[in-house]
Amino acid sequence: MKKIKILLLIIVLMACALGAAGFKIFIDKTTSEVEAYLLENRGYYPNDIYEIYTQIGKAPLVSTTVIFEDDRSSRYLYRKENGKIYQYSRAPVHGVYDGTKRYKHIEE
Repeated sequence: MKKIKILLLIIVLMACALGAAGFKIFIDKTTSEVEAYLLENRGYYPNDIYEIYTQIGKAPLVSTTVIFEDDRSSRYLYRKENGKIYQYSRAPVHGVYDGTKRYKHIEE
């Protein structure tokens, strides 16, 4: 009986480790795809991007945030849908949008 419990524990731990690894790979892949979109399709250079990261949240489920070097007070939100990457929103890094901020990297 003790061997079965240990075996089950090992199986559960391995399943958790594989799930976490898969999640990390998915997040890294999504971040890389958005970065490639910005560099290859939008003409940015790597040093134009200050920070880029992907998060899993409510809606949209997967969102990549980009902060540009020349506009560190703004964050631009991208998502991938039907194989296409697009900017779906933008917001200040801190606080809420008061209607006066001008965003430098708006995509139509």
